[in-house]
Amino acid sequence: MRLSPIAALAAALAIVTAGCASAGASGPGSADGAAQIVPSDAVAFVAASTDVSASAWHGLGAFALKRANDWTAELQGVAGDEVDVAVLAGDKTVAFVQPADDAKLKAFAQKHDCKLRAFGDWTAVAGDTATLDLVTSAKTHLADNARFVEAMGRLPGGALVRAYANGDEAGALLASIPGQLESRLIPQGAKYRLRPARPGLRTAVGVGTEQFRWLAAALTSTSAGLKLQAFAPTDGLTASRPPRLAVRPIAPYTSALVEEIPAGVLAVIDVQLPQGAFELLPQLPAALKDLFGPNTFGLPNELDALLNGETALYMRAALPMAEITLVTQPADTAAASSTLDDLLASAPKDSMLAKVKLHRAVIGGQFVVSTTQQGIDDFRGGGAKLSTDPGFVAARKQAGMPDQTTGFAYANIKDVLPLLALAGVKLPADLPQIRSLIAFGGQTERESTFTAVVDIPSS
Repeated sequence: MRLSPIAALAAALAIVTAGCASAGASGPGSADGAAQIVPSDAVAFVAASTDVSASAWHGLGAFALKRANDWTAELQGVAGDEVDVAVLAGDKTVAFVQPADDAKLKAFAQKHDCKLRAFGDWTAVAGDTATLDLVTSAKTHLADNARFVEAMGRLPGGALVRAYANGDEAGALLASIPGQLESRLIPQGAKYRLRPARPGLRTAVGVGTEQFRWLAAALTSTSAGLKLQAFAPTDGLTASRPPRLAVRPIAPYTSALVEEIPAGVLAVIDVQLPQGAFELLPQLPAALKDLFGPNTFGLPNELDALLNGETALYMRAALPMAEITLVTQPADTAAASSTLDDLLASAPKDSMLAKVKLHRAVIGGQFVVSTTQQGIDDFRGGGAKLSTDPGFVAARKQAGMPDQTTGFAYANIKDVLPLLALAGVKLPADLPQIRSLIAFGGQTERESTFTAVVDIPSS
């Protein structure tokens, strides 16, 4: 979603300055708050308290607020107890505040060319009057939207931030993540779930996907750090003519690569890539375009030939630069190696791919590519593996990560930061001590989930 300057500011404030108010009936995002004003067809909604609490944020809230731009600091001073941000149809964004001082809010709006409109105790802040008119003309509101109410009810109590997105946005988010959708043939006469194919999703005629009712997320404080949880239930429609092919969230899997990836990684991403994973994406991630250049017409097919099955990308400490290793399980390893040669030959001369020497090997049907030969040897070797890495084991336990996920990511922050300092990166003196970050997805018959935990030791 594209945000105007005022929207970006309000969204940043909602995330950066969220305090420890309850996420219950009287907390941010409650049905008796700005949700009574926001149009019911809003694309997304974020609600947060402006009560910055260092204890709830384990120091991260105060740290981030110190580095926020002037707009954030100014609005925080006039916003009142809560800031809500709504993204309306057409990428129109509006913030809602309960100003402690109307005169100060008016001065802020004049300084930054914002428009204000009062709605009872709330004041809407937008970049133009047309956006405010959308709010004024709304006949129904989020508080009346059964799906919004259901979404807010799914979130845990005591949240720092609460967020909501409608079903189309939830589906778009899932579709934009490689390895989170799979396709399957539908047997004739079988029952299935169907929704119209989302515009931009590269699917053939007769392809259906599961429909999400909504996406809801909450950021909460725990004794050991911060926890983000997101939920997206599926709600299928039945049609008389089944599609030949259905696109649905990928089923959870048990990672086998945690028993093969060497211990001591600084960071790792592990996903299960189905056939055609990149062809299913509505658009390629920007990072891939930066890596392979602007001419990406045939890139999805090439990536699908190269990457398949359980695939992991991980980084380890090495000199003179960090070692990066890719492990994947293509159907044809010889074809994958040839595809890699083609990608390297066509990569821009100034890209990272053109500057590093890549080592490769086929090990037990797996295609392994690394920036060092040591990376190949250690993957093949019998040393300690990720499954027994103390940092990974502790982070996994802290987050409650199950054996089966739809993919996971882990970063050993406490070891990454010193290496950045050695590389010349100046780290802020007041940066809180962060031990690790771990994130993983889940899937049941009725719901997709996402969990991320930042482990911050108590000071």
